[in-house]
Amino acid sequence: MRKMRALAVAGALVGGLVVAGSTTPAHADTLRNVYYSSSDCYRYGDYGVQNGLWTWYHCDYQYNFWFLYSVP
Repeated sequence: MRKMRALAVAGALVGGLVVAGSTTPAHADTLRNVYYSSSDCYRYGDYGVQNGLWTWYHCDYQYNFWFLYSVP
């Protein structure tokens, strides 16, 4: 009985790792650049959308900088 339980636990762990290892995020944000002002961040984000560099972007303010993230 002990061997059966150990085998079942090992099988469940391997099965879980296979499922977790094969999944990927649907849309992963990519850091594109860092700016000092919000206007520069949004201007370049709009430029990327208009010229087909990415389909969507957002600017986040952290640590006194503006971080431009986009979805390729």
